[in-house]
Amino acid sequence: MIQVRWLHVLLLISVFALYPPADALKFVSGDVISIDSPVEDDLFAGGDTVYVNAPVDSAIIAGGSVDVDAPIKGDLIVFGGKVDLNSDVGGKIVAAGGNINLRGDVERNVVMAGGTVRILSSSDIGMDAAISGGDVYNGGNVAGTLWVNAGNFENAGTAGDVKFQMWEDDEAEEKSEAFISTFSVLMILGFFIVGLIILRLFPGGVFAVDREIRKSPPLKALFGFVLIAASMILIIISMISIVGLPLGLLILTLFVVALLLANLFVSFSLGRWIVSTLNQTLGDVPCFVLGYLVLSALFLIPYAGPIIELISISLGFGAMVYALNESRREI
Repeated sequence: MIQVRWLHVLLLISVFALYPPADALKFVSGDVISIDSPVEDDLFAGGDTVYVNAPVDSAIIAGGSVDVDAPIKGDLIVFGGKVDLNSDVGGKIVAAGGNINLRGDVERNVVMAGGTVRILSSSDIGMDAAISGGDVYNGGNVAGTLWVNAGNFENAGTAGDVKFQMWEDDEAEEKSEAFISTFSVLMILGFFIVGLIILRLFPGGVFAVDREIRKSPPLKALFGFVLIAASMILIIISMISIVGLPLGLLILTLFVVALLLANLFVSFSLGRWIVSTLNQTLGDVPCFVLGYLVLSALFLIPYAGPIIELISISLGFGAMVYALNESRREI
């Protein structure tokens, strides 16, 4: 099943993303981003077009078109419509996109998923590679095992071992109707980056909502669900008349923003709960990454996924309102 395949990809991404982060981060956003000077830090970049023309310690990049033409010292996580990885990577690569071309060397593992995925002859992969795509081509050298799940696969290169599974005809038909598409993956990454930015810029607010979520999750979820329904009714009533239209539009805007952010707060709380249950210690960012990826994976479960997402949105929405009310009392 397509959904199961993408679930595996998300779980692989979670494994790679949970390595301890550096002490600092560099955020860059815009329509066209060009990294022209070395970045001795972890780079988070998002834009329509992203060019990496100078060495970077490690990077998470999202864009319509992404070109990496300079070495990445550590790990590289990249999502885009068209992704060209033309330089060497000293750690691991996790990539998803429409078209992915790998030309540089990679010291460790590679995980890539896309419509067309190509490992060119100039590329040497130091460990294993797991590839999922409509059309997959390997012309490089994979030192370990090359796992491929694809509709079409051409292997003109070498690998320690090759394990290939072809998509069945019914899977090919499902592909166009699958819940997870390349666009969906890009949206998942987009909200992931938004969550990281919110956690970095507004940690106090994130922890305030987290406290409310942990106090009584069932109560907050029920309260949030009722409040969502009431808000929708209020918006409709407000927008019936011309006088109430501006108020209705304002409430609608705030309502939509709150709904979009709700799952991000739940992700952070879920990650902290998982870590505490396992008696482990992780920083705030790894906790958010863990919770976000687990929650995203849960949303992919057939039939149950939409219900889980509704509960998550209701929980986050209710907790945000409780947190805002508590902060108002303290003022």
